[in-house]
Amino acid sequence: MAVSLSVDQLRDGIRAGSTQQEMALITRLLAVGTALVQKHAPNAPEAVQNEACIRVCGYLFDQPTSSARQGYASALRNSGARASLLPWRVVGVGVVGEDAR
Repeated sequence: MAVSLSVDQLRDGIRAGSTQQEMALITRLLAVGTALVQKHAPNAPEAVQNEACIRVCGYLFDQPTSSARQGYASALRNSGARASLLPWRVVGVGVVGEDAR
């Protein structure tokens, strides 16, 4: 599965304008959001990945420009995208028991 949003679909999804400056930012955010979503849950259905990407990009688009230390750091978590991808998140498991030595 993969994020299949176009820049225009993302723009509409985050309710942004279409100035040259905004379109450049949205294009950059689409690349970032796609990478984050696909790294976090590469096997999630396309529709879920698309919605998660919209959430992440919308969060980053509206994020304050000033830092609040770590307050705005986790775009996946704070946007709600992480929770929507959770059912498809693959978590590795280590060896448990005597063989773990």
